[in-house]
Amino acid sequence: MKTSGFTLVELIGVMVIIGILSAVAAPRFFDLRTFDARGFYDQTLAMLRYGQKVAVAQRTNVFVNVTGSGICLTYAADVNCNTAGVTYVVNPADKTKFYKVPPSGVTLASTVSSFSFTGLGSPTQAATVTVSHGGTTRTITIEAATGYVY
Repeated sequence: MKTSGFTLVELIGVMVIIGILSAVAAPRFFDLRTFDARGFYDQTLAMLRYGQKVAVAQRTNVFVNVTGSGICLTYAADVNCNTAGVTYVVNPADKTKFYKVPPSGVTLASTVSSFSFTGLGSPTQAATVTVSHGGTTRTITIEAATGYVY
């Protein structure tokens, strides 16, 4: 006698496994802060690379100013990113000052509060910028000799 199909025990076992996996995996897919943190990391990385390129293209110093509340690109040191009279690098995407604020729950930190890229593209000092959310920390490194941002 040949029968095909699944037994009730097998079907219930598969349903239990699917239930456990969905309870563990679903919150990871629906936590938007994780995606916000990664997006802010990517924006910060692109912003730093753009600052270096602007410094080389215009043969002038471009300052990177990092505070707990944001990061900005300026043509003069501005550790608060809000000093009156300081000229900001223009964001090519929306033609506003290049200033980014981390999303809620995302922490921004740096080894130095302000450094600059020279007209040759090298930074005045090496620096690292970290973007953190929950238990995940992503680090952006700026090499001292070349200005390479990664």
